[in-house]
Amino acid sequence: MNRTYSVAHPKPFSWLEVFIIAFGIVGVVVFFTFYESAFPDASVNVSITRQQAEAIASDTLRELGYSADNYKFAISFSSDQSASYYLQRTLGIEEANARLAQENWPLFYWSARWFKPLQKEEFRVYLTPDGKFLGLNHVVEENAAGAAIPQEQAKAIAETFLVNHAGWDSAAWETIEASSIALPGGRMDHTFSWKSRQYSAGESELRYSVVVQGDQVGYMDTFIKVPESFNRQYATERNNAGIINTFAYVLGIFGFIVAGMIAIAKVRPDARRGFFPALLAGTVSLAAQLNYLPLYPFSYDTTENYAAFWLMNAFGILLSALFSFVMIYLACMGGQALTKFVWPGRDRVWDRGPMQWVTFSRSALRGLFLGGAQMGYVVLFYIVTTRFLGWWSPVTAGYTNLFGTPFPFLSAYDVGLSAALTEEFLFRLIGISTFLWIFQKKHTWLAVLIPSLIWAFAHSSYVAYPIYARIVELTIVAIILSLIFFKFDLLTTIMSHFTYNMMVTGIVLLRSDEAYYQTSGWIVIATLALPLLPGLLWALWRILRKEPLPPETLNLAPAIEADLPQLTALPVKADWSSLLKQPNRNTFCLKAGEGLVGFVTGYVDNNRGWVDGVYIVKAWQRQYWGSILLNAIREYYQDEGVEQIQAVLPTKAAQAVSFLKTQFWHEHAMVVAPVEPPTLGAVVKKMLNALHKKKETSSIEWEIPRDVL
Repeated sequence: MNRTYSVAHPKPFSWLEVFIIAFGIVGVVVFFTFYESAFPDASVNVSITRQQAEAIASDTLRELGYSADNYKFAISFSSDQSASYYLQRTLGIEEANARLAQENWPLFYWSARWFKPLQKEEFRVYLTPDGKFLGLNHVVEENAAGAAIPQEQAKAIAETFLVNHAGWDSAAWETIEASSIALPGGRMDHTFSWKSRQYSAGESELRYSVVVQGDQVGYMDTFIKVPESFNRQYATERNNAGIINTFAYVLGIFGFIVAGMIAIAKVRPDARRGFFPALLAGTVSLAAQLNYLPLYPFSYDTTENYAAFWLMNAFGILLSALFSFVMIYLACMGGQALTKFVWPGRDRVWDRGPMQWVTFSRSALRGLFLGGAQMGYVVLFYIVTTRFLGWWSPVTAGYTNLFGTPFPFLSAYDVGLSAALTEEFLFRLIGISTFLWIFQKKHTWLAVLIPSLIWAFAHSSYVAYPIYARIVELTIVAIILSLIFFKFDLLTTIMSHFTYNMMVTGIVLLRSDEAYYQTSGWIVIATLALPLLPGLLWALWRILRKEPLPPETLNLAPAIEADLPQLTALPVKADWSSLLKQPNRNTFCLKAGEGLVGFVTGYVDNNRGWVDGVYIVKAWQRQYWGSILLNAIREYYQDEGVEQIQAVLPTKAAQAVSFLKTQFWHEHAMVVAPVEPPTLGAVVKKMLNALHKKKETSSIEWEIPRDVL
């Protein structure tokens, strides 16, 4: 048997790759050019850092006559989503953005909080994104002491406060509420509300609300009040979307995980394959959660034990990171197993070969530009559908709290990496493979469409109008990503997904006037270039070492006496001189030129073929050559008329069994023998030996049993 096999080498850029690069460049230009027309956060400019906001808020609290000495502190960056959504739907995103920038609407703000565990009294100061005073909240006990002054006197105190601290002009405001309440401690609290005479945006109102606690202002807020009818309609839409999202989420996430686990049980893929992406995602998730630690006290309920609060949050952080690790590990392993049913002998994550790192970076480059094309597509999709169909969606990063974290770019990492890995492994790799398996590789269009629809419906919880707008948008994206997966590999779609998610989050940082946030945004962009480095470094390493490129073909031929020196040099226990002389044995060598890459050996006994050796040298392992050799000798014996083919395994053969499982070889019998019942001491000794015994590392994939030598 003499055969020649092609070695995977990167081919010249195809016309499709050239189009992807061109569309990627155009997409990025479109994204930045029309960003303000499609993204509602476009006019938000956070121009102070978390530390600066803390200092301004502390100074403001002292200026207002309050002391927060010995209080714990927390700060957050928040948004009034209800008002933001109403204004965008009523005015249109472009006009809402423009007026937000011109009129400084109170939609985004810093929230500073001072509190003591197990004490109700606390202080909050609200600031605009650039640090101007926006509001105050002094939470006190109902029976706290205080003055009981007339309502008119309290109103004068409230108006003076607004003039001094909010630049308030009474002529521009109309009084709409004035109420008083006597509290158990003898204090009289007075509440006043005004609405702007100049503000006009649909049926919403710009309001000021002030509460005078006794004779001192304890609460001031400026906000946009939206109509109750909008809130009810919005709640109904979100409830319907939530039902759709939950159904699709359960079907997609858990359904595909179950499909993957069934495949794992059947195939037993290499357990190491899913470890690195799972560890990467789990580590990033843990780092991102720790990055949010300064924000946790902001949500602390002062009726709760403070130590228990932190203990539960620490547990939640670890659980979240573990969940991310397990989810991606199972998705990766399940996907790898399922591809064996549909694409045997090929890695669908990215093609493995002697130039696999060049292939890796090539796929990352395609994905990078494909992500740029997706950025442009999303902007154009909502501009066109908004203007011609009346659709609407706040396509926004939405992670405003990232401004309150020490390292804002970590939020982009977490969102970008977790979603890209989880969703691409589940909906592209497992989803498509599952339906191709079910349909026996027929009806490919259904294998693409069904997972694409499930993925799109699983995003219906995103705010959109009508609720199917996001579904239509993402179904188109999913179909394109699926076709790209078919044409190239999963790494291309992972990188595309990662690029889009990172940029949608990072753009908010880049648009800030604050250098710290801009730097974080540039870190996000620089990270996108990291997957391009492995191929470049690999090529540079070979150039510096003056090493030739790997051969384009490998040759498989029967072993001859001239092969003995190379066979003997392998870390395989075998008397090759005797083996090659056995008349019923067949040994085939896989070579790169004159260099030995691996071998497969077996023998025929009573018209039954026995395969008892497969080995690939380290430099060529994990590239499917072992599978190719196993199939080659199997086909050889079938051509020779051998009725049954089996494998001989050594006593401890976990690695060999796993390898054969991936090739759909399964055991049909188990040989057992009687032994004396072990003593307790023997059992304990065996357990201790197992704990202390170091696992031997070996590069061999197969060992020829001594009983056949």
